[in-house]
Amino acid sequence: MTKAEAAAFLSAQEAVCILTHRNPDGDTIGCAAALCRGLRALGKTAWVLENPQFTPRYAPWLAGLLTGEARGTVISVDIASASLLPDNARPLAERIALAVDHHASHTGFAARSWVVPEAAACGELVHALLLELGAPITSETASAIYLAVSTDTGCFQYSNTTSNTLRVAAAMRDAGCDAFPINRLFFGVRSRGRLRLESRLTEAMTFFAGGAGALCVLPRAWMDELGLTEDDLESISGFPRSVEGVEIGVMLRETAPGRVKLSLRTGPGYDAAAICAHLGGGGHRAAAGAALDTDLDGARAAVRAALQAAGVEG
Repeated sequence: MTKAEAAAFLSAQEAVCILTHRNPDGDTIGCAAALCRGLRALGKTAWVLENPQFTPRYAPWLAGLLTGEARGTVISVDIASASLLPDNARPLAERIALAVDHHASHTGFAARSWVVPEAAACGELVHALLLELGAPITSETASAIYLAVSTDTGCFQYSNTTSNTLRVAAAMRDAGCDAFPINRLFFGVRSRGRLRLESRLTEAMTFFAGGAGALCVLPRAWMDELGLTEDDLESISGFPRSVEGVEIGVMLRETAPGRVKLSLRTGPGYDAAAICAHLGGGGHRAAAGAALDTDLDGARAAVRAALQAAGVEG
């Protein structure tokens, strides 16, 4: 669909339920909150479906917007594949009437899709939709959109940041978003547990491809040992890439026995999505991931094979 067609479809709905993805981040949460508030401002009934993995850090953006059951037309935001739905939303996969997304690896799982891979954050698309609908951008809505675009660009550090991303952020500031507390919360402070985790990751980090690649492993046991919460792991995927000279950053996080989450961050000379495609995953050129049904040793071997298949020394 085009932007105008997606907006026309939303305009015709009286009640909407918005879905977020598994392991929700600021983009999917900000998009859901902003779209929900915008639709409510137009007089529609709108809710965000509860996600069991929502964390306390995001509670202010979701206050008063959550429902435990799907009501009305089902919409997804920032979701590339139905496999990324949280467990409670998976039964709704066939009911998704519109998917709004920015992933090049989008699988077209919904009845209708508006996908713009050039957008740095799905929040840019939600902002465009609200403008097309004529919805007012309140300070609360502006805060949610700013959350979306800032977190998906690493506070505008990442190479995916475009001039439009910056224009959207500036417009949200003009609309009443107080950016400072958002920037400080997500980019300016770390808990003591997070600092201890980074110390462990640094000590155990391994390098490959002549130092252009770095790999970190995060065993599940460390969560309990260090007293970590999911909020402490915000943006941990990019940690290996933060090392000077590293162009390929690999994070392997054990999420359950026999289950590992791969997060891959790359510089301009490499394609993270292409590498992750060898493992059944996907995403963007600079940031992609995959879910691996194996232990950490098996995950290391799988990543090494994928790097070699993509022409990168594993």
